[in-house]
Amino acid sequence: MPAFATFLFNTYRSVGVLLTLMLLSLTAHAQTANDSMQTAQSSEAADPPELPAQVRYTLGLRLRSSDLSHLSGSSALRPVLGLRYGRWRIGIGDGQEWLRFNSFRKEPALTYQWIEKRDVSLGLSMRIHNLSTGQGFDLFEGGRKTLRSRALANARITDRWSAGIEWTQDLLNRGDSSSLGLGLAYAWPVTPHSELSLNAGVTWAPAEHWRTSQGAARVGAASLRTGTGSVGSGLSYKHSLSAQWAWYGSLGVNKDVGSVADLTGPHTLVNGQIGLLYFQR
Repeated sequence: MPAFATFLFNTYRSVGVLLTLMLLSLTAHAQTANDSMQTAQSSEAADPPELPAQVRYTLGLRLRSSDLSHLSGSSALRPVLGLRYGRWRIGIGDGQEWLRFNSFRKEPALTYQWIEKRDVSLGLSMRIHNLSTGQGFDLFEGGRKTLRSRALANARITDRWSAGIEWTQDLLNRGDSSSLGLGLAYAWPVTPHSELSLNAGVTWAPAEHWRTSQGAARVGAASLRTGTGSVGSGLSYKHSLSAQWAWYGSLGVNKDVGSVADLTGPHTLVNGQIGLLYFQR
């Protein structure tokens, strides 16, 4: 009996030691995994390193429709060109900028990214604005033009929500005056290589801006007042085919409100575009 008791005691002691070693091993493994996860999260939360100052470019084609809601709307095939050198950008810039802030809203403008962090950015830009069409500069379209400056700030609220504020100013004082825009966007990652974005915004501007945008010869344009004159929403989809190739499509709806909506004629504009892009990496 004493021998059997000694055997049981030694067996239980060995099992206890083994369980203790297993528990310590699991605890150490869990701690290591937790540390790795925290390190990964810290790495994701950190701002991305600034790329060396070198020329990067984007090339592509886009098919744009000026107004899908009326038969009078026209479609045009246009080239896409983007350049990036350090903090200086033209248009889309490069593939890294393509992924930022869950949206695809780029103008053919010369931009300087004053602040560029993971959760916030501030860019200052200038572009040639066509007063006749209300669009950015297009070599293939005529009309009276001016030089328009823009300050655009974006902030990431969560992984899917972002907000932005935009201020524009007519530098040549040709009637475009200034405008203030507020926007909100939501991104839904459909697959690891594609994303669907919804956005909505509102634009406030002085009466001079609304008169110019509606056309000075339009009946009733002289009575337009300072205030909110336009609200809009949009849907965009972007898909990466490879590290260099991607395509996108977008659909936007803009509606006149306030005194602008008091004018005769259509007050809703539906436009869309689809494009294919190549990024130099």
